Parts: sequence; C-alpha cells; structure tokens
Amino acid sequence: MGLIGRLFGGKDKDRTPHDPRLRQMVERVVAMHSRLRLAPRCEARLAAAMAPALSHIGELVASVPRAHQASTAAWSTDPYVRAYFAAPDDINHVLARSRALHDFFDANPGASTAYAVMGMTMNERNTLGVARVGEQTRSDVPQTTLGFSDHLIRLCGVDEDGLREEVTQRMIDQIAIEGLAKVAADTSLREDLEQERALLATRLRLLERQGAGLRGMVGADEPGGAGDPGELARVRAEAEENERRLQALGPRSEVLSRQLDTLCSAFGNAGELLQVSSLTRRIDRMNVVVQHGVGDEAESHSLEFRVARVPGNPPQQRALAILKVARADLPHAANLLDNADRLL
Repeated sequence: MGLIGRLFGGKDKDRTPHDPRLRQMVERVVAMHSRLRLAPRCEARLAAAMAPALSHIGELVASVPRAHQASTAAWSTDPYVRAYFAAPDDINHVLARSRALHDFFDANPGASTAYAVMGMTMNERNTLGVARVGEQTRSDVPQTTLGFSDHLIRLCGVDEDGLREEVTQRMIDQIAIEGLAKVAADTSLREDLEQERALLATRLRLLERQGAGLRGMVGADEPGGAGDPGELARVRAEAEENERRLQALGPRSEVLSRQLDTLCSAFGNAGELLQVSSLTRRIDRMNVVVQHGVGDEAESHSLEFRVARVPGNPPQQRALAILKVARADLPHAANLLDNADRLL
C-alpha cells in the first residue's frame, strides 16, 4: 500500500514529522504497563516506534468524511444518511438504542449537539430486480443491493475535532493492547517453563538417587520407575530442552527490555493492524448499485464509504461514519426495558 510505504519505508520513515501529541501518547501507553519504565531508554524507544504509527493513524482518521446530520429530515436530503438507514424511522431507532448518546447528554446538560462514531455491518447482496432492458421491463434482472445493519453508537464527543482525537487515542490503545497481549503470552510461557524446570529438577534428583529407600534396597523397581535407565535419560532430555527454551527467552534482567521491544514491534506493524479502506459505489435511492443499465441512474449518487478492519479473532470489517446529533432529535428510550438497560 502506498500510504504504508510512505510512512514505514526507507527515507520516508526518517522524515516522519514530529507530532506534539507524541509525548502524551507515550505516557498513555506506558501507563498500561508501568514496569516498562524500568527498561533502558523506555520513553525514547517507544516514541521512535510510535511516531510513524501516530502519523499513519492521523491519516486514517482524517480520511473519514465530515459528520452527517442524523435526523429524519436529513434522510431526504443527504444521500449518505439515506444509504445508511433504510427508512427515516430507522434513524430514531438507532439513536434511541444508543446508551452512549443518552449518557453523553445526561453528563453534558449544556450541550445541544453531540458528535458520534457509528459502526455498521455493510453487505452487498446479489438479487433479481426490475430493470428496463431495451424496450421491455423485466423483473428477473441481476442486481446488487448495498445494505447496512447492526448500527452501533458507542463513542461521543462535544465537537468533531475532539471526537477524532478520541478515535486516535482508541487506535493507539488498540495497538498497545495487541502488543501487550504478546508480552503476556511470553511472560506466561516463561512462568510455565520455570515451573516445569523445577518439577523436572526434582524428578531428576529422585531418579539419580536410583530409588534410594526400601524399594531400591529390596530390588523391587518397576518398569519405568526410579531405577529405570531409560526413564532417567528421558527426564534428563526433557530438562535440557526446558533449559534451552528458557535460555532463548533471555535472562530475567533483560525481560523488561524484551517486553518493550515486543511493544515497539506492534507499533511498527501499525499499517497491518489498523486499516481503513475506501469503497465507492454509485447507488440509487433504493441502494441498488447502478451499473449496466440496472438502477435508477437519474436518482443516483456516487458515494464513498469507509470500512475499518477491527482486530480480533477473527478480525471484522465494519463500515463507519461520524454523525452529528441534536439533543432535540434524540428520541426518548422506547420503553422501560431500554431505560433499565441504560442503568445496568
């Protein structure tokens, strides 16, 4: 990808501009694992790894279009709002279900407007529809319909710039979480190996004593028991393998430095972890993709959607948009169950 190449490749990486937010972001990440401060040059090493990642994230966030007004009135005039919601009433349903929006306005009684990030599942379905073919109108013409579902609003802000900054911080957090998960896995492996080494060492000592005690004295060893040379060789081999794997992890004095390297490596892989792609489609008022004579071209618009790759197991693809929501347009909770959900 050109963007990732410019940010992470060769000389471009060296020319990554200094971001005044970098120090704050470093502190944010270090606070997640405060012992990393004991690693040599912790802040400097982390800043060097995070600078290109922060630049990458900045471009991703900037690529998301400006906010769309979320209201039933906007459904008739904004083709994006009409694309996101199948009907005007769907807007009210989505806004009413958002606990984040209700909580935001409750916490900010002076705010007349909220800005919010909305995530959606986007699907393209191939169906048969009505279209004019030559002089005939046919009902069996293949067509593609763009649909959005599972609308979720979980992040709100007072203004759009502040909201975008919060999104940037969430993306930084996501990379840090990915890196710290690897750190935790390595730490767990070390603990398991050290415990296994202690058990093997104890077993080895017993075997090397050749079953001293009553059983060894009267010659009552069983196959595979303490006096079995084959068992002794097997346990010695396991102990040596265990020691080799522990040595590969490095001495404990270097653990924090290696953990910091793992975290820095995650930020160096920001281009792979965090992706926001663009999808352009010309659709009509019914969300039918206009192509090859299918769809109402006269009432169509070429729209560009943003789709984010959400890390996870498995990763997900979610369309995203920024909405502007007026307090006056926020419906009340539909019923008592909605109110109860907000209190949980």
